[in-house]
Amino acid sequence: MVIRTGSRLAAALLAAMALAMGPGGCSRTETGRTADGRTLVSVWHPWGGAMTPRIEKILAEYERVHPDVKLRVLFTPNDLSNNQKFFTSVAAGRPPDVIFVDGPQVAEWAERGALQTLDAFVKEAGILPSDYFDPCWRQNSYRGKTWAMTFCADPNFAFVWNKADFRSTGVDPDKPPVTIEDLDRLCERLTRIEGGNITRIGFIPWAQYGGTNSLFTWGWAFGGSFYDDQARRITANHPRVVKALEWMVSYAKKYDVTRITSLQQGFGTAQLDPFYVGQMSMRCLHISGIEDIKRYAPDLEYGMTFIPAPPDGEAHSSWVGGWCMALPSGSRHPKEGWELIRWLCADDAGTTLIGREMGLMPGARRSPAFAELRNVRGFDQFYRILLETRHQRPVMPVQAYYMGALQRAVDAAIYGKKTPQKALDDATAETQAELDVVLGASQ
Repeated sequence: MVIRTGSRLAAALLAAMALAMGPGGCSRTETGRTADGRTLVSVWHPWGGAMTPRIEKILAEYERVHPDVKLRVLFTPNDLSNNQKFFTSVAAGRPPDVIFVDGPQVAEWAERGALQTLDAFVKEAGILPSDYFDPCWRQNSYRGKTWAMTFCADPNFAFVWNKADFRSTGVDPDKPPVTIEDLDRLCERLTRIEGGNITRIGFIPWAQYGGTNSLFTWGWAFGGSFYDDQARRITANHPRVVKALEWMVSYAKKYDVTRITSLQQGFGTAQLDPFYVGQMSMRCLHISGIEDIKRYAPDLEYGMTFIPAPPDGEAHSSWVGGWCMALPSGSRHPKEGWELIRWLCADDAGTTLIGREMGLMPGARRSPAFAELRNVRGFDQFYRILLETRHQRPVMPVQAYYMGALQRAVDAAIYGKKTPQKALDDATAETQAELDVVLGASQ
């Protein structure tokens, strides 16, 4: 196993820290058994806030049907500090038994040596790639091996529009944009400028949960590509990705990015979300937005469809992410840890609970959860996205670096510091250099 955390001295220091601390504060003398003989399986999960009692309820049900196991559950946000804590615990041989990992991180964590392959377990369980939505399976496959299983599918994004805004402007509230040209036309008609300031904007192309996710969304919709898996080449400057960023920049120029930024600074959250209160008439909606609308704007009149695309682009384009579950390298109870992963990610009972208790879509395409979720408003659209989408973020070991490079490219182009071509050329070259270093070190 190779853990690439910097110099040998740094790795040794990290290992010493982990040995003293242990996963979740466990002592070094812990036996891995409870007083009554049950196997103690440690689980690190990222579900905070309102989701905490929901995941805890699911895990409690797992314990009920697996009486020989006791789960030691620790909430660990997926951020730089806690991820480093995880790598430290692996380097010291004291990791949790099961870890949740964001789909785009799987390849990177595998390349670091922080995860163990699941191939033997998957084969024994009779699980096949066809049991999962294609992107949900692909995001966990790297170098010909399976490193994780999808806990929940994350279809990005649905396109929503505020019907009241459409109606007040004289636009048919039941006819959303289908093409980019439609979107441009409607945005111009819906945008309101008073006293030199934008008081309502029809749409902001880079507002889909960050510039990087926005570029993925529109880059694929325009027919572009971000990574050549066979050649292991970064393709952020694909001509159609450049075209997508040029289109995004056209909004920054037409509506003045400083005025858009000023409007965004006044955007509220919760019940004051700009889409709810008439400050932004159209947006791309994450699946979690369904629950937010239900909670904060139950009377909102809105429609939902696929995101628009140019005629020569990819109709019904979207992409899928989602949380996954893995066995860390050095897990003391891999067999019991795998059974938890299998139950939550592949079993009918576990995947149904994910839908029922958390309102999330499993990655397993035949889960009974989908029959129950059909009663949730907006489910049908996200389910159609899940069925049709072909994309997941590139499966490669410098995903975090790549996302940072793409964010810098979007910012530089939107604010006029670089042309879209130059910004994406730079992002491509920088990320390729980083990827070459990582791949070279693993040879």
